[in-house]
Amino acid sequence: MRLRIADDFGLGRRHDQVILSLIEAGRLDGTSVMVNDAIEPGALARLQALRQAGAKVGLHLNLTQPFVGGSPTWPLATLMQPLPGKRLLDAAAASFDRQAREFVSLFGSGPDFYDGHQHCHCFPAIAPLVTRLPREPASWVRVPLPAAWRERMLNLAAGGPKVVLVMALAARARAIFSADGWPVNRDFSGFLRLDDPASVRKWLPRLLAAADKECLLMLHPGDAYDPVQCPGHAPESRSAETEILRESALR
Repeated sequence: MRLRIADDFGLGRRHDQVILSLIEAGRLDGTSVMVNDAIEPGALARLQALRQAGAKVGLHLNLTQPFVGGSPTWPLATLMQPLPGKRLLDAAAASFDRQAREFVSLFGSGPDFYDGHQHCHCFPAIAPLVTRLPREPASWVRVPLPAAWRERMLNLAAGGPKVVLVMALAARARAIFSADGWPVNRDFSGFLRLDDPASVRKWLPRLLAAADKECLLMLHPGDAYDPVQCPGHAPESRSAETEILRESALR
């Protein structure tokens, strides 16, 4: 089944409202959550109800985006090292464990799936940590790797050169997850130049139209006026995705 899944629920309150409205309108199939204390109780209750109604809700594992009172974070370059050191890996594993326990405290059960902020769950030294996370009977892990070369080239055109690196990391991580018995998505799409709103407006409709019935689409809708934004993501890109999704049919 094709799934449209938003990243970054929990990043900012205005982003959260956008994601909830898109799920309620049938423009998204679910979202992954960055667990932190700033999520509003009303927004959490709406997402809990949507999950009960069938929306997919996952844990957006985070090692790079700082939150007030949150877990430690590290630069991407440090996390991507093949041998970052035992101290860092122990701290990252402890952070993942805390995030998983916090998700259960918020939703009453483990996540439907796991993915990673900035694809951190696919980094060479980090992917083995993901296999230790608690799982529900139907839990799976997102792998950001399109199944066919045609879709890989489309995503490369949409997302730029960094996509080559992410797909290479994803191919290795998929082998790690699968070897440990974790199900993964068969197909994937959604790479975009999130620092370039014009590029998002050009390529997102093409990615939506090209996605087949088994494709997992990664999306980043939100509000350009939310005071919390991700480094490297243009605020206007989130609003552009929101507008495109509101105008598109889910199926």
